[in-house]
Order: sequence, then C-alpha cells, then structure tokens
Amino acid sequence: MNIKFIKNDKFKSNSITLNIPMDLDEKVTDLNLVTEMIKVGSKKYDSFKKLYSKLQEMYGAQFDCYLNKHGEVVIFTIYISFLKDKYIIENISLWKEVIDFLYEIFYNTLNDGNCFKKDFLKIEKESLRSNILSLVDSKGYYAYIKCEQLATKNEPYSNYSYGNIERLDKIDEFNLYEYYENLKTLPYYFIVMGDFDEEKIKEMLSERFGDNIKKSFSTNNNKFISTPFVEEFENHEVTQTKLVINFKTDVTIFNGDYYAFFVFNCILGGGYSKLYREVRQKQSLVYYINSYYEKFKGLVSIECGVDDKNLEHTKQTILKEIDSMKNGDITDLEIENAKMSIRRLLISIHDRVSTMHSFVSPLYIFDRYIDVDEFLNNINQVTRERIIEVSKTIVKSAIFSIRPMKEVE
Repeated sequence: MNIKFIKNDKFKSNSITLNIPMDLDEKVTDLNLVTEMIKVGSKKYDSFKKLYSKLQEMYGAQFDCYLNKHGEVVIFTIYISFLKDKYIIENISLWKEVIDFLYEIFYNTLNDGNCFKKDFLKIEKESLRSNILSLVDSKGYYAYIKCEQLATKNEPYSNYSYGNIERLDKIDEFNLYEYYENLKTLPYYFIVMGDFDEEKIKEMLSERFGDNIKKSFSTNNNKFISTPFVEEFENHEVTQTKLVINFKTDVTIFNGDYYAFFVFNCILGGGYSKLYREVRQKQSLVYYINSYYEKFKGLVSIECGVDDKNLEHTKQTILKEIDSMKNGDITDLEIENAKMSIRRLLISIHDRVSTMHSFVSPLYIFDRYIDVDEFLNNINQVTRERIIEVSKTIVKSAIFSIRPMKEVE
C-alpha cells in the first residue's frame, strides 16, 4: 500500500494528505481548476457554511487542496490536519471521521450530474486567468520563469505551474469534469503523521480508496536534455534590471552526487555566499543575488537585481565565480558554513506540519525518501573534492533579463 506513516509527538494535531502524481503538461491548467472546484464543496457539504460547520465539528480541523510542481511531475494534494485524541476532552478518535470527510470531498465534488456547476466554474476560471496574467506584474519572478522556460523550451518543465490562457479558454464544465473523473483512477499516495494505529488506518483507507492505493506511479520525465545556449531580454517599465542566468546539470535527486551538489549550490548562492560576497558586497554590482537548485529536473537559476549599466559586467563576474569553483577555489570555511546553513534549513522543516508533508511526499512518491537525520548525515560527509567534481557538471543554458524602457530621443 502507498501509505507512509510518520510518528510525531511535537504537534497537537494529526494530519493526512492524499497525493496524486502525474506527468506535467498543459493540462496543469485543468488541474488548477479541479483543486479550486474541490474546495467549493461536495454533495454533502454543498455550501461554504456546511463545509465550515463540518470542519468545526471535527474540533477545528483544517482542510486545503493544492498542487506542487516537482521537476516535470505535478502532485495534486488534499491536506487535512485535526486534533489528536489526547487533546479532545471526550478522548475520541477523529481518524474515521476525517478519512470519511476526505473521501466525500474528493469523490463527490459538487456537480450537476456529468459536469461541474457552470456558475462556480466561471468564477474559478476568471480567478485562474487573473493568476496567470498577473505573473508579469512580479518582475523578478517573471524573469525567473521566463529564463527557465527558455532553458527548457519544448520540454514538459516549460509549462507554467498555473497553466496557460490558451488551454484555459478550451475548458468547460463538461471536459473538466471528465478530467476530474480520470484523476480518480490514478495511483494514490497517503502521508499520515501524528498518533495512530497503523493497521486501523490501513484498513480504513483501503476500505474507502480501494486498489488505487496499490497502484504505482512511474514517469519518463525529468531527463537531462542538452540544449543550445539562448539569451533574450524584454523592456519593461522598470528602474532596476532583473537578471536570471540558468544552468543545466545531470545531477538530480535521481542521478549523480546529489548531496555534493546541494552543498555546491549553497556555497555558490545561498545566504552569505560566494556570489553575495563578490558581486554584492565587494563590487556592489547588484541589489540582491541568490541561486536556486531544482533538484528534480536539474536546473540552477541565479537571479539578481542590477543597474542596467552594470548588466554585462555582472554577467561576466557571476560566470567567473562559477569557473573559479570549478578550478577548486573553495575553502574549508565555505564548506562548513554551507553545511551549517543546510542543517538549519532541514531542522526548520520540523517546525510546521505542512512543511513536513511538502518535504516527505515527493521523496516518498519517487521512492527517494530518507528522514532529515539521514539527509544531514549525507550532507556532513560531502568533501571538497566531491563539490569541485559536481561543479563541473553545470552548463550555461539561458540568460533572460528585464531591462528599463529605452529613452526616445
């Protein structure tokens, strides 16, 4: 059965997530709409008032539905957290009631027979349209997404997590309901945290969700694809240029020395990094600078804000710092600081139930799960030689910048 049990005494709540992974494509637009339609209600809880009342009956349970992009796989999730038995005065267990609620919300989403309710869908489509179109309003994030899309053109990863307008315009109450019905046939993965009787939970989930818990998910996505370098820019009404440089690597959570690469990226652009010290602090070329590692697809994106007159010099300085790392310019102090930073990040995962689920679910689904302590142990064993070796795997794939409008003479 696809059920991951994690005992946890730190919080007063139990939690459960239903996770459904699928390959990323343009139908991520449809999936975004389904997550919102599920939050509208079900046959039994056909109004916000009834839905809210039910959550209150379960001692203030919290419920959400969302999706996350992990490389070229998207994971649909329904999340519920609720009070542990020992904190309820009557000392009753809510597990069966919660699992029944989860089943009702997912399997009996509010509909008109063989389609979603048209009026509700119209509202959610306009909301999603607004989310898609508003991407350009956040200039830094827009540049980040555009650069990733340049680097992964014609690859599944290039699909924006909210979807696209062209696909949205083709969706109606009938074809979206058909998509939702198909969602029910896919493999289910459950993450269960808190206090529980494993055998009883297995029995309840099996009774409600059947053989879907036994199905396996597999994908041919998240492959390394070598592509020609490309550079583009756009002019916007901005005073500060937004620069993003993207690199590809074949080192991912599925392949290669992932833990060494994790440390490499932290030294390069995480916190008080090489890029921060050289490009921001020493040369004062940028207002901010960070690097991000997409561990499922194998992408590294360096983003910064810069005065346009310093754009070319900034690009060359960043590339020079990467070359210096490839040539062995990495100190023991930088390695130790990076490991300490990663340690703080991983320990903070335990601070919130939701972040624990976000950490666990993709690793479990991809059969790469290890707990935080084992992860830290692997990080601690990373050596300077291993970091230098993985630094040589990155290849410059794309540069994208948003630059100020040119003055008209």
